Amino acid sequence: MMNRQWVLSRIAKRVAVMLTAVLLLTLTNGFNWNTQTAEAAGTTPVERYGQLSVKNGRLVDKTGKPVQLKGISSHGVQWFGDLVNEDSMKWLRDDWGISVFRVALYTEEDGYIANPSLKNKVKEAIEAAQKLGLYVIIDWHILSDGDPNIHKNEAKAFFNEFATQYGHLPNVIYELANEPNGNVNWNNQIRPYALEVSQVIRAKDPDNIIIAGTGTWSQDVHDAADNPLPDKNTLYTVHFYAGTHGQYLRDRVDYALNKGVGIFATEWGTSDASGNGGPFLNEAKVWTDFLASRGISWANWSLADKNETSAALLSGANRKGGWPDSQLSASGKFVKQAILEGSSTNGGGGNNGGDNGGDNGNGGNTPGADDQGIVLQYRSGDTNAKDNVIRPEFNIKNTGKTAVKLSDLKIRYYYTDESKQGQQFFVDWAKVGNEKVKATFVTLPEPKAKADKYVEISFADGTGTIQPGGESGEIQPRIHAANWSHFDETNDYSYSASQTAFANWDRATVYQQGKLAWGIEP
Repeated sequence: MMNRQWVLSRIAKRVAVMLTAVLLLTLTNGFNWNTQTAEAAGTTPVERYGQLSVKNGRLVDKTGKPVQLKGISSHGVQWFGDLVNEDSMKWLRDDWGISVFRVALYTEEDGYIANPSLKNKVKEAIEAAQKLGLYVIIDWHILSDGDPNIHKNEAKAFFNEFATQYGHLPNVIYELANEPNGNVNWNNQIRPYALEVSQVIRAKDPDNIIIAGTGTWSQDVHDAADNPLPDKNTLYTVHFYAGTHGQYLRDRVDYALNKGVGIFATEWGTSDASGNGGPFLNEAKVWTDFLASRGISWANWSLADKNETSAALLSGANRKGGWPDSQLSASGKFVKQAILEGSSTNGGGGNNGGDNGGDNGNGGNTPGADDQGIVLQYRSGDTNAKDNVIRPEFNIKNTGKTAVKLSDLKIRYYYTDESKQGQQFFVDWAKVGNEKVKATFVTLPEPKAKADKYVEISFADGTGTIQPGGESGEIQPRIHAANWSHFDETNDYSYSASQTAFANWDRATVYQQGKLAWGIEP
């Protein structure tokens, strides 16, 4: 028999979405938020995306289309809670374009365990997010306590209260344990804790997103991927700091994604892991590009004017928002720009999960991303971005229900041609047969910022089909200028030096019988 409380919660949540739309229309009648925002109501992140869920390891919106949320985390509310208020969050929405706000409730370090009244600041943030149409992460911020089981009973009581009070809203996200660390691991301590606490939440809130922390300060996502929780709407968090964590951690994320597990980077910084050093902005850009290419949502650490590199604000910044760039730290300026890149107006993130997402005739969505057709995977066969060769490597997957003829498909890879010479195309290896893979080069009539040419890769008649659930196998082409001069791939739309393992890639496109089936055109 269907649980009556579950049904009532679903109905209440739908009513909440409709009431939010009416409230926004009323509040914004005749009032333009600013030049960064949309011209009409109904365009906040929650209005656009509605009830979130997890599908095939990806965060998706109310229609099942992938979405990437981008935003910022508070620092500990016991120290910087005065920066967490409706005015500052509205500024972050309208000026920075955030779609998600994370409110960090430390357990220890003069946090909730010593001062339970701090939960009122979390409630203030939730209620502000509801008014503003933002998603909000309730972060149970374990740190010095290490083992989440130390305060498991308090966590269960806390999440029971919050799921009861706010679980009917579509914008609430529960983060169960910020950074488990010390002598704990996923299977023995973290997973049993997460299972128990998530069951408490699900008794009151059947479908809002839950995020589970992982071992070693939320870096052991590979362990969670090997033994995930049974709840279908659970994601797993990875935390990184650009000056400390590099390719090995991105490889762990790819491992988890390839196992079908969804990831949310609920905390990351431009500094090293101490919060200081740097800022390491080049390394941070590698990370934000990586997250965008995989559609992984994120929240930066932190909204604070603390004297440390990772703080977004300079000392003495206004507690209510309204910050000019002169009141932002180097990290804050970088993060603001990273949110705005590829973001829809009035709230960061987009259904394509890419920095360059926009309207290409598909509403900014990645065709095929609803798991009903073609998926293109990519890796870079050459991480030297400034030599005389371009080596994009591909694998095409068929996630639909009918066989796909390879001769009906064409891949487009977009790049800048510094040589202005004729182009040469070679196939080093292809599972379908080297001789079956052909290419033509096309110069864009209107050059883009990161592309003035594309190579269109096609397949000869009789190459074969990709059965449902199957794949083409590796295709390893190589491109040279006619005079063998060097390219500069750092400027190329479809290129990523950090992508050395196959993963879904929406910056190259696939056309099926002439119709865009996957990816985002530049």
